[in-house]
Amino acid sequence: MSSLILIIEDERLLSKQLQKALSQEGYFVVTSFEGGEGLQIAKRENPDLIILDLKLPDRDGLQVLKDLSGFEQMPPTIMMTAHGSVEVAVTAIRDGAYDFIEKPFPLDKLKVMVRNALRTRELDNSLSAVAMRAQEKYGFDSLIGKSESIKEIIDLFTKLTETDPKTILICGESGTGKGLAAKILHFNGTRKQSPFIELNCAAIPETLLESELFGHEAGAFTDAKKLKKGILEQADGGTVFLDEIGDMSLSLQAKLVKAVEERSFRRVGGTRDITVDICVMAATNHDLKSLVKNGGFREDLYHRLNVINFEMPSLRDRREDIPLITDYFVSYFNLDLNKNITIIPSEVRKTFLHYDWPGNVRELRSTIERAVLLGEDGLLNPKYVKLEDGDNLKVQDGDDKMVIDVPLDDASLYKIERKVITKALDLHNWNQTRTAEMLGITREVLRYRMKKWGLLS
Repeated sequence: MSSLILIIEDERLLSKQLQKALSQEGYFVVTSFEGGEGLQIAKRENPDLIILDLKLPDRDGLQVLKDLSGFEQMPPTIMMTAHGSVEVAVTAIRDGAYDFIEKPFPLDKLKVMVRNALRTRELDNSLSAVAMRAQEKYGFDSLIGKSESIKEIIDLFTKLTETDPKTILICGESGTGKGLAAKILHFNGTRKQSPFIELNCAAIPETLLESELFGHEAGAFTDAKKLKKGILEQADGGTVFLDEIGDMSLSLQAKLVKAVEERSFRRVGGTRDITVDICVMAATNHDLKSLVKNGGFREDLYHRLNVINFEMPSLRDRREDIPLITDYFVSYFNLDLNKNITIIPSEVRKTFLHYDWPGNVRELRSTIERAVLLGEDGLLNPKYVKLEDGDNLKVQDGDDKMVIDVPLDDASLYKIERKVITKALDLHNWNQTRTAEMLGITREVLRYRMKKWGLLS
């Protein structure tokens, strides 16, 4: 589809020449000889580009430019004048003009300018579409649950997205949704139209991580053949999300301190400071306080990151959300895998409720994905529900009794005993004394077995 260009120029001969030259390039061109009429055409036709003269019979071109800037989506605008000056050019660019060209000018120069402006508009539209899709995907409703802990998180996120926090530390076990939290905060906040760049500090070797963060100058090291901008520079105006920050080496932490505190850094091999406007979000599943005490994390970096901090709750601490999350993932993978699973047996739901989910929501997601993929006849078949401990053991409630379904090919006493004790703890709200009485063992024996299985907090 040809781009629509609006020319607002009172010199009729020049206007006709420009219309002919641009039409030959394949553009659809309309013209206006006055600023007021040009604005009306712009509102009605929504052109892809405007070529605007500075001097018009009814009003100043800079005023027309200001009026255009009030449009919901301002078209890229090229200003023309026979009275060019640096001051006028600066004013035009400041007021939103894409570029500035002084009469008389070669038509080829204007054609290049037009192509570049239209290419920029197309890129901006693509980025806006991506941002809109991200905002839809990462709305507050992507945090599924009705538990108090989730309500508190959403309440906190609402407050944070109404402001512009510069540093946020997100803690929590692996699989609790720290990355999701970072995206929700970014795509619902004041920086949602700007870049969101994520870097996993544990997935990249230290020798490459520094270059990824800060960038490097050409010739900074053997393979640095050309200048490279790091993610801190690429994300200018937006958000940098540093995942697994607790796994970053101490030497690199020292270099990150200045960037976090002053938003200033140097590229590897560089000689000048680069200043950026970014929000720094960091996430970890480590206890950073303990790491600081043990010398595994720099105290100055910890305090600079720990401005706004919160912890994503584990799945076992919000078990009431498990049915909702289960239903969501079944629906999601039905669509994604072209399946039609509509029956989730009660024994599966009960198993999900009483399982500890050491991998949290990520583990629940992968468990459901596998079961949906292999399911048939609309059934989420229990035999395909494989949990992280390697079994598909199910503990069910009965009337004043426990019913344990154990596959005969995997009747491990260890697994049975662990499930029975976990279920007994659940029945007594993890009161160890009453659980020990029910099982006919001493509290000390119960605590020994809980410690062996990692059930003691």
